[in-house]
Amino acid sequence: MQREHIMKIFGKGLAYTLFGNILSGIMIISIAPMINIWFICLVALIFTLFIYGSLLFTAGFRDGQREIALLKNHRVESSPKYRWVMFGLICGGIISIPSIVVLLGHFGLLNISGEFMFIYRFLNGAVYPLYHVAGVQSAAATDFPLWLPLLCIGIYVIVSPLLAQIGYRFGFDEKTKEGFMYEK
Repeated sequence: MQREHIMKIFGKGLAYTLFGNILSGIMIISIAPMINIWFICLVALIFTLFIYGSLLFTAGFRDGQREIALLKNHRVESSPKYRWVMFGLICGGIISIPSIVVLLGHFGLLNISGEFMFIYRFLNGAVYPLYHVAGVQSAAATDFPLWLPLLCIGIYVIVSPLLAQIGYRFGFDEKTKEGFMYEK
């Protein structure tokens, strides 16, 4: 067993972020008939962020488990401490690209079609309920308030590295299944 290549670890993290957003987008589409109720939108936002965050947590957790196994078997001397902070920032930046496109469409620099906004629901599924909480019903990017895409970008850039690093730390600690149930 040896340490995985950095691009392979980053690819897994990016795949988890995309998968989390797609799952969140599917959840939003499934509750579409009730999405106009503000309470349902708020609950959907909490659940979509939970789905997105738990998948990033899982990516970091698995890498942390692999690193502790490498250290126990004396395959490596030390482990990188903040690797998932950097991976999370990069993944959050990549996932923020559709929100940046919507932001550019808001200023009129890009012409955004309704097909893009449909795809946008899946690409940014974790934060898409924010649009319904804000009361945005239109599919035109020029009708969106300026703060909304900026808030989406901020959520991705903050939540992604935070939960990925927390997952890494949980995986890296020597807590096993028994360790969670019984104190040592």
